Amino acid sequence: MSALMEWFGPVTVMQRAVIGIAAILLVLALLVGLTALLIGLRRALVAWLVLLVGGGGLLAFLPVSTDGLVSDPDPTSTYEAGVARFEAETADPPQLLNPLCEPKLHGHGERTDKVFVLVHGVSSCPQAYVDFAPILFERGHNVLVLRMPQNGYADRATDALRLMTAEQLAEFGDSAVDMATGLGEEVVFVGISAGGTIAGWVAQNRADVDRAVLLAPFFGLHGFGPDINRMLMRAMLLIPDVSIWKDPVARENAENVMPHAYKRQSTTATGQIMRLGYATWHQARETKAAASQIVVVTNEADTAVSNSTTDAVAETWQESGVPLVSYVFDASHGLGHELIDPMEPGADPDLTYPIILSLAETGRLPD
Repeated sequence: MSALMEWFGPVTVMQRAVIGIAAILLVLALLVGLTALLIGLRRALVAWLVLLVGGGGLLAFLPVSTDGLVSDPDPTSTYEAGVARFEAETADPPQLLNPLCEPKLHGHGERTDKVFVLVHGVSSCPQAYVDFAPILFERGHNVLVLRMPQNGYADRATDALRLMTAEQLAEFGDSAVDMATGLGEEVVFVGISAGGTIAGWVAQNRADVDRAVLLAPFFGLHGFGPDINRMLMRAMLLIPDVSIWKDPVARENAENVMPHAYKRQSTTATGQIMRLGYATWHQARETKAAASQIVVVTNEADTAVSNSTTDAVAETWQESGVPLVSYVFDASHGLGHELIDPMEPGADPDLTYPIILSLAETGRLPD
């Protein structure tokens, strides 16, 4: 069993999904066989076919509630108010934080022309921007590096992610923009992975955001298009939470996980992040995004998120007339998913930082 888990651990998200589907089919075959012993093979096949068709229809068409995922702005207007809001929002976290994961305000003591909001991905924390944030500060910007709800706790084996909801993420996005408006004349919201999903929601809902930069945003799982991802989202929202260890062998004792990251993921959190992305896409079909500009950066070598689903969301924004800039890192670079984090396997800041900095500061590629 240990040898099997050692083989299973390093495979991609898509390969894990295929293995999971194969396991489900095997269990289904066993259930059909057991049912056939009770009611006969033909009746068993008909009964399970009806159940499967009904279940597939449920996952394909079950309504997903997005009514609560609306913006409730309360922006600050002065530097002092922005700082006070930051201090109030980040005081007294629900649990002890990982020392690497404290939210940070890199402030110049007054409003700057631009303020940057930086949001990490799920199971990570503000440490992902440890090198990137100081560069922006040295360029004269105020910089907020914020901690996503349910992330960054000292217990890196925690199952806190199961408590995450799309409503929490939307409220967090609103709060981030509210404190940022007091810190700078222009607000630039940058998010990586699930942080990119929040950046997309912010872009759709907040007119006081001048530029939203989505880095490898998480609108769906790698290897699946929009339709299958919607079904996967519904499944993860319906079933009890499944905690997935990043190292299935070592589990809580894993040493091959970045020191600021959790050692496991959550299907509930994954479904809730996708729900926020689904709500954003639904809103984009109905209403033009509120932000002045949207920048979408993807990575062809990414094995975590669905670039095709991201492309579909970006196309919806573009068709509605939103000024949108897209950039794709070529697969030949072999970059990891977390394009910003210097500790991410496959990270190459010398390649990625100049491009991302230019897109974030100016909305254009470097000359």
